[in-house]
This record gives sequence, structure tokens and C-alpha cells, in this order.
Amino acid sequence: MTMLGDSRDATAYDQAVLPYGDMWRHHRRLMHNVVGSQAVRNHQPIQDNEIKILIGDLLERPEDYVKAIERYSVSVVSSVGFGRRIDRMDDTVAKVALKFMEGVDMAIPGLFIMESIPFLLNLPKIVYPLARTMKDSSVQLKAFFTSLAHEGASETSLPNFSTMLIQEQKESNLSDDEIAFLTGNLIGGGVDTTASTTLSFIFAMCAFPDVQRKAFEEIDQVVGQNCMPDWTDKESLPYCAALVSESLRWRTVTILGGIPHAPIQDDVYDGYNIPKGTWIAGNVWSIHRNEQDFPEPDQFNPDRFLEERRPFPNKKGHSAFGWGRRQCSGQPLAEQGLFLTFARLLWSFEMKPALMQDGREEKFDIFAFSQSENMRPEPFNVRFIPRNEERASTILHEVRAARETLAPLNRASSVAKPRFV
Repeated sequence: MTMLGDSRDATAYDQAVLPYGDMWRHHRRLMHNVVGSQAVRNHQPIQDNEIKILIGDLLERPEDYVKAIERYSVSVVSSVGFGRRIDRMDDTVAKVALKFMEGVDMAIPGLFIMESIPFLLNLPKIVYPLARTMKDSSVQLKAFFTSLAHEGASETSLPNFSTMLIQEQKESNLSDDEIAFLTGNLIGGGVDTTASTTLSFIFAMCAFPDVQRKAFEEIDQVVGQNCMPDWTDKESLPYCAALVSESLRWRTVTILGGIPHAPIQDDVYDGYNIPKGTWIAGNVWSIHRNEQDFPEPDQFNPDRFLEERRPFPNKKGHSAFGWGRRQCSGQPLAEQGLFLTFARLLWSFEMKPALMQDGREEKFDIFAFSQSENMRPEPFNVRFIPRNEERASTILHEVRAARETLAPLNRASSVAKPRFV
């Protein structure tokens, strides 16, 4: 996200658009230290317990499933970033996170005329109000995330990203603005990928019931009746692991690959001259529907990630998190949580379309997704049917234990929300 500042500020401090160099490498290292492939193992207890609470929310209030999923995704990132969890969606951090999700369309190239005519940024608010409104909002957001980080570092002894950044500030003169961008990007980049991918997965389970039944067979054979799946089951649940990859491929959240890339020098590709600094947006929708790589691309088919197939340019088999050095830093955290969320949803529930007044199930249109930079299904009605009474009882027991374990992260915040939230 570049929502935290104007174009000059973003270039100066935002890892997403920083030019490759010492500051970018420094920020990338800091992010890697909290959400890299090794570091995310430290966050498994948080995700483990928050997923149990999510499953309990779906059991007790299935009609509020979207809010439950968003609360879960915000709470994990807030716990990692600031050492405080989110118990309700009216929490200030949750409201700010939702604003980030609403504002992601600002990353769509060419959406605003000021991109082509930059001097509009300097016009008075009465002449061109959008630019001034965005600048004012960025000032408020930077102040909010800076205050939240300092609070997170001072009011809890539990390890979190803010504590690490404040220590880094003492050692390497990291500025408050840099801290604001780093923590803000953790929220901006870590919430919607998880929430929207989970919604797309639930939608797919309703639209492709044969896939869901196949996943049931694997989970029941490996995990059994008496306990929820855990990360230790992952190697024995290859189909469930493939469900994550297929969900990320089938309806990738950032269908333009997030922030556009730009070459740092003139380049030539396939006969095309690409001048230095040219914005390049990746058409992930098209890439993930290339029939050479993904036959019958509109079918939700996890088997494509189990079989021998034409090599994809990266070992993951998809490009849902971007490319190269600027690949999303939070990919390991997202994938770690998505696997356990999907496996536990399938252990707990049969997910089916809601019933209409005549008793028939609603028909799902697999192309009924939002038209935005971050894609998710249009609102749909779903039934979360407990697979049996014993599992429902186990869920409630696990939720009670999870809430007790996470209790130290339940602390209030005195940081005032930005005025525009």
C-alpha cells in the first residue's frame, strides 16, 4: 500500500515502492525478521488459537462469517505487529485495517488523473480536493501507526514487531516515519490476502462439492474424529495443502500483482523497448488462467498441484504473491495460516450454499467477484453445518482454552483513531 503518504514520501519510506538500495534492503531484512519463512514459526501459537476462535465464531454465529474471518485476519497481524489481539471488529485497529482494504484500489494504474498530471497534487483543496484529502489522511495514518508501535513496544513484554523496530531505532536511527510504514504495511498487506482468500475458498467448497468431499476423505483418514488438524499433520495432508495453492491460483486476491513494478534501467523484452521507470503491472488473472500451465483454469482443481505438470516459473506453482525481490514479504505467514484454517474448516463443517424459500440451494456464479484491485467473492450465503455433534463439542472446548491462552494479548489501546476512519 502507498496510502500512508504522497508520492515523494512513499518513495522515501515505503518498502513497497522504495528503489532498490540500502534502505530497501534494510526494510526488507526487518520484515523478513518478523514474517520470513523461519520467523513465522514463532507465530504459530497465535494463529493456532485464533483459528480455533474463528471456527467457534462460525459455529455459533455463521451468519456473521465475513466479519469473523476479517476479525481473525486482523487479530493475527495486530498480535504480531503490536502485541495486542482484536476481539471485536469495532476495535480501532480493525477499523483502520478495513480502511486499508477499501483504499487498495488506489494502486490500480491509471485510475487517477494526477498520476499522469502530477502538478495536480499541488493545487488547492478547493480546486482538486482528492489529492489534499489523501495527503491529510496520510499524515493521520503515519501518526496513528507511529503511536501504536511505541505503545506496543512499551506496554507489553510479549515479543512483537513494534518492540523490534523501536530497538532498531535506537541502534540504527530508524525514523518514526519508517516505523509507521513498516507496521502499516504489515496491516495493509497482511489482512486482505488472508481474509479474501479464505472467502474464496469457502465459496469454492460450495461451488465444487466434489472437491470438498475428497478433502473430507483425506482429513478423516489422517486426523480422525477426536482432535482438530495441526501443522504436524501437513505432510500427511497433501490434498489440503494443494487446496491452499489452488485457492491462491483460482481467485488470486491481487489480480494485478499489487504495486506496479518498474525497471531501474532501459530494457528490451521480446522486441519491446521498456524505458527506465516504466510502470509494469502483472496481469495475474491472465497468468493464472494460461491453459498451458493450468488446463481448464475455471475449474477449482487442487489435483493440478499434486500431479507432474509443465514447470511454472517458480517452485510455488503460482504467482499470487508477486515476483522476484519484491515478492510479498508476508507470504510465509499467510500460507501458514491458510493451511490450518482450511484444514480445520473442513474437519469442522460441511460448507453448503444457503437454501432458498423453495428449499433448493442457491446457485453460485463462479465469476461473481468484486471488480477491484483486491478481489473477493460478491456477498454469498453459506451454511456451516457441523460434521457431527462430537466435533461441535470439541470446537467449543478448544475455543475456551484458546481464549485463556490468548488472554495476555487482550489489552486496550489509548491511541486515537484517525479522523477519517
